[in-house]
Amino acid sequence: MSNKTTKKSKYQEKAPAGIVLSILAAGIVPLIMRTFTYDSHLSDYEWFPTDGTVVDIFLAYKSFAIITIGICMAIALIYRKYDHEKLPVTRLFWCMFAYAALVLISGFASKWKGFAFGGSYEMFESVPVVLCYVLFAYYTFTDVKNEITVKILLKWVGIFSLILMAIGVFQGFGADLFATNFGKVLYSTPSFWSQLGNLTIRMPKGTSYSTLYNPNFFSLYLAIVLPMAVASFFAFKEKKARILSGILIVCSVILLITDISITGVMSLVISGIITLLVFISKKKKLFITGISVLAALVVLAIVLSVAVKPVHDFVLTKINADPTPLTTGTLKDIETNQDNVTLEFKDGTSAAIEYSFDDTGKMGVTAQDGDGNELGVTWNDTTGQADIVNADGVLIAGVAPKDTADGQHFISVRVDTREFYFMTDEEGYEYITGAGKLVKLDNDIKTANVFPEDFFSNRGILWNRTLPLLPSHIIIGGGQNTFVMQYPQNNYVMKSLLIESETTSIDVKPHNIFLQQWVENGLIALILYLIVVIGYLVQTASVIKRHDIKKPMTIMAAGAFAAIAAHTAAGIANDSNVCTSPVMWVMLGLGFAINEIVKNEDTDTAGNS
Repeated sequence: MSNKTTKKSKYQEKAPAGIVLSILAAGIVPLIMRTFTYDSHLSDYEWFPTDGTVVDIFLAYKSFAIITIGICMAIALIYRKYDHEKLPVTRLFWCMFAYAALVLISGFASKWKGFAFGGSYEMFESVPVVLCYVLFAYYTFTDVKNEITVKILLKWVGIFSLILMAIGVFQGFGADLFATNFGKVLYSTPSFWSQLGNLTIRMPKGTSYSTLYNPNFFSLYLAIVLPMAVASFFAFKEKKARILSGILIVCSVILLITDISITGVMSLVISGIITLLVFISKKKKLFITGISVLAALVVLAIVLSVAVKPVHDFVLTKINADPTPLTTGTLKDIETNQDNVTLEFKDGTSAAIEYSFDDTGKMGVTAQDGDGNELGVTWNDTTGQADIVNADGVLIAGVAPKDTADGQHFISVRVDTREFYFMTDEEGYEYITGAGKLVKLDNDIKTANVFPEDFFSNRGILWNRTLPLLPSHIIIGGGQNTFVMQYPQNNYVMKSLLIESETTSIDVKPHNIFLQQWVENGLIALILYLIVVIGYLVQTASVIKRHDIKKPMTIMAAGAFAAIAAHTAAGIANDSNVCTSPVMWVMLGLGFAINEIVKNEDTDTAGNS
């Protein structure tokens, strides 16, 4: 008996060399940046520029690294199985494998297989990448068998996280490494070195994005890293471990403050509350008290948000976007017809505009209301446009003449603070998209009208137009990376009202990980994904409740629980992406492994006693 215990103790002091693959996935991949020039294969679409060549900096090489690491993990697992190692598979992992199978099936069944398997514009999270995510979780679960491995994995991931966060902190204070020539050389290929001045990352000064492409992705990243750093600080007594964890905590807080990430803060608060409730569930009376206090605080928050104007206004500014012509303007929609372009206003009125140019290039404009009555049209020398006024003499639109480089005439129609461009051809009046292509505008865009359009920084628009896509994807989805093809990109008027130019806004994702999963992989895949995540949280809550919370691995189980809970909450307003998802899936596998370690520790203690 003592000999077996000694051998087991020696084994527990070792960490498998293969853990370096999990470290690379969670630590190195988020740091990867490299210029990658590719053909988007979207140039044939009316909403995309004719030149489909795009330069990616943040995503493509991350996806290449993810696939490379995934292949190495698969080879390692096959070798270990060949070497007669027993690789455990729990029920939740079978659900995870079934989820991966549906991702694969949706990809093969997709109309856009090239996008599903190769990645699409601003989205390189292809089918092979998602399959590798599942490998990351399973491989980490099978490789992490003891406390020393947990420490080594978190130590190195923490070091790389510190580098990533340091870059973000400096960016938050206006010192962006990637705005300097030195930084540009670091992430660009030699072909760009002669034109570094033209190589820019379009981010407002003071924005923290680090190597994660999008400031919103920091919400997902911090949701994972901060809880793990806090848990490591209390779990591990080594001085170096605590210093590293402490610095990560400080950097995370600075980033949350400088980025003012309401999504990140909300997700961390939610996960913190849930984790606290799991802790106090050990004592029934304390748990009931905690639930009661939480319910009272929620009710108080709702009352204050509704009844107290300053609080109400503050909440609205955080949940909704700043006022835009979408909410403050008069325009509702535009329709192009054979004989005119019709402006539809929010008050129920309309204006049908016609234009013509004589041989000298002088523009003539006429307009009628919805009843066919002529509207007033007068030339304004100050603005250089024809002002259209309604029966009350109120200016409703301005029409200005324009010419293309080759001398073709067209017009701009200004409504509120936005300009829309139109030209006539054999199809009648057509809208000129920001991509410079002629299209017909109609009102046939399906929308659910469930959310206010400006809800959660205009996510309401995306969600309202994503919901009608869901019924057709109950069993399988449209394929990874195909949201850009399924979403109504021809929503030109809405985009122009929201931003200066609809050309800069191609909706590649729904900003909601659950809608994303449903549209791209199907409802069943989404359910399996939720079963895995919620199943893990339930399993971990049970482990925390049944075991000594003072032990390091139980504390780490709580940290992993909080991390996955926070990531799930942040996913309500964010998408899965190659920048942060590798970290999440590795931590999910680590969380499952820590649960097994905690259960085995108590089993060993009981057996030895």
